[in-house]
Amino acid sequence: MTDSSQIQGGSAALTDFASALAEAGATSLTTRQQEQLAERLLKAALTRWEDAQLRPRLLAELTAALTTEAGADKMRDVLSSQIFTLFGKALESSQTTDINDVAGVLEVPPLNINAAQAQVWGTIILRYVLKVEPIASAPADDLLDLLTPAIQRYLAGGL
Repeated sequence: MTDSSQIQGGSAALTDFASALAEAGATSLTTRQQEQLAERLLKAALTRWEDAQLRPRLLAELTAALTTEAGADKMRDVLSSQIFTLFGKALESSQTTDINDVAGVLEVPPLNINAAQAQVWGTIILRYVLKVEPIASAPADDLLDLLTPAIQRYLAGGL
């Protein structure tokens, strides 16, 4: 049975993960380096998942998302709302930011943002949950080099 401190720790881990991605995205846009957006987002994600203290809490959240409705609701909220709100705050926006707002800023369809999320989460599941080789033991820098162009295409409309 999971106690409330584990649940809160997991929630904090998921919030930390979302905050890191939001900050990475906002930095790319505020420094006018949109061509580095995918690399910064993916690096922020992999850095969190490579953290030996944070990974078990992130795994618990992901497992809950895949096996319980409450976990799925929490993950859905993070992926479809919280991350975009944090992104807006990182950009110092006074308005609520959602996937459509971010898509407008990036000048891509909202579905492209979901495609980028799917690429990242597919990598996370193969690497950290299923531990499929060779992706499970590949250096994180190799994954950055391999995946960045595909994710960048989703987020920048083919840059």
